[in-house]
Amino acid sequence: MGDLPSLPKGSTLHSYECLDSTNSEALRLIASGDAGEGTVVVAERQTTGRGRRSAVWESPTGNLYFSIVTKVPNQRIAGQLAYVASLAICEVVVRHTGPNAAISCKWPNDLLLKGKKLSGILIEALNEFSVVGVGLNLSNTPSAVAEKAISLADVDLLLDRSNILSDLLHSFDHWVNSWRTNGFLVIKDRWLAVAHGIGDPIVARFPDGTEEQGVFQGIDGAGALVLERVDGSVRMIAAAEIFFSD
Repeated sequence: MGDLPSLPKGSTLHSYECLDSTNSEALRLIASGDAGEGTVVVAERQTTGRGRRSAVWESPTGNLYFSIVTKVPNQRIAGQLAYVASLAICEVVVRHTGPNAAISCKWPNDLLLKGKKLSGILIEALNEFSVVGVGLNLSNTPSAVAEKAISLADVDLLLDRSNILSDLLHSFDHWVNSWRTNGFLVIKDRWLAVAHGIGDPIVARFPDGTEEQGVFQGIDGAGALVLERVDGSVRMIAAAEIFFSD
């Protein structure tokens, strides 16, 4: 990937031209004892990149695909790393696009730019470690979802992959240390400030295929989505796909 990125203290980089997926490689490294806190896996392209619930993540050359290994003693809160990573990505993109960038975080693990998907995050765990996988569209939008996706090149930002990876790793390091030191509340408040669609009607589709309509009212202290039902009652949702009318 050209010049090596600047890494946070204690990080190690594993760089590849092609992988099945950076998350899969990170999990293999953990299983073999060759990965620990701060291990970073990056690839020019992925042949079987994936998102949540094994959804295919099309991975053309020219974008950024990487995974960070981080130790999480309590795996029950590992899902909060999606919010940590979202803030890191949001911070870096705003740094390059300016404070008026139309960037927002869509629950639970996507970043939108001008309402279109710019980045996705996948959290997976093995032993005491969590793997935070990130796909960020730098110069290509996946053809299968071209109408719903966007790249930084689409807003005339042509960024060096090594430099932006370095920025993202340092930003993630800052936010994950804040999370560990101060807990989730600070992360929650910052995420809500850039959240997409609070107060808007949504449809939540659950893993068993059932759906429920309501209004997206934010997230609770653990990161669950707060859904206000049609009858005024409230439901906390830990896992679902959500769909906005827009």
